[in-house]
Amino acid sequence: MMPGVAAAAAPAGETPYLWVSVGNNGGLATSTSATAPSWTSQTSGFGTSDIAWVSSNGQGFFVAVAASGKLGTSPDGTTWTQRTSSFGTSDINTVAFGNGYWVAGGNNGKLATSTDGVTWTQRTTGLTGSISASFGNGLWVAMDGTNIRTATDPTGSWTSRTSALLYPSHAYYSSLGSIWVSGYALSTLTSVQSSTDGTTWTGRNLPNTTGSLIGFTQFISNSSIIVCWYYTSGNVMDIATSTNGTTWTDRTPAATALAGPRPGVDDTGFMVIPGVANNLQTSSNGTTWTGRTGPTFTQTAICHSKVA
Repeated sequence: MMPGVAAAAAPAGETPYLWVSVGNNGGLATSTSATAPSWTSQTSGFGTSDIAWVSSNGQGFFVAVAASGKLGTSPDGTTWTQRTSSFGTSDINTVAFGNGYWVAGGNNGKLATSTDGVTWTQRTTGLTGSISASFGNGLWVAMDGTNIRTATDPTGSWTSRTSALLYPSHAYYSSLGSIWVSGYALSTLTSVQSSTDGTTWTGRNLPNTTGSLIGFTQFISNSSIIVCWYYTSGNVMDIATSTNGTTWTDRTPAATALAGPRPGVDDTGFMVIPGVANNLQTSSNGTTWTGRTGPTFTQTAICHSKVA
């Protein structure tokens, strides 16, 4: 969904790429390189609302979602327009693009779809909690911290699936082995779950060497490794990696402070985990992480795309 390279501005005649980072108090910034300490603040149009998520269709069109039902779009990552989300004042937590559809998930069991990112329609999934939705290999997977639903067409019916976790949240599809993974929203258990088809899930254990509390588990991957980052006791960040979604190895993060829940990757496999103000961390292999200068606000999500 977020193709590109981690290089600086593209030479003349080459397609430019852009990182877009969002966060607290309507923060939104862009950069042509996640390794260079140069982030440009943009006017997001979200006011002081915390922006929860940003995604791209891979062709330079971006959608960002926020608290109080706010949703904005951009054709280039820099100029943003607020849209009517259909969520009313309910917080919107995630947004994803796949197979020609945008899907946004929010509180109170609300989920909406759009074909253009501008006009949104509420759909019925049977979920009642805080929904996150993801797409991969022709399948949409939605979770609300209690239950799982899947659909091949997000505008149609959603099918209930059995979770191997007590609190399933934030499914992620990795093209490495065509594996689905997801984790806990909050739990004292140190587990994630994996699936080869998005419908049948098996519980797995993280190494979890730094504490007992798992929170806000998120994933990112490239063609050779899957990375899971999560919180342990005391809101300390830890990282684990896997090549199959089954067996996980503990890694050392560049920073252990609170970090944003949505990492990003470009199509060279360069990965970025957003963090607190002025900080983020990057890796080209998923095992060794380097601290970098990030935007001036506490970040919640980052994505990457080519732009026109």
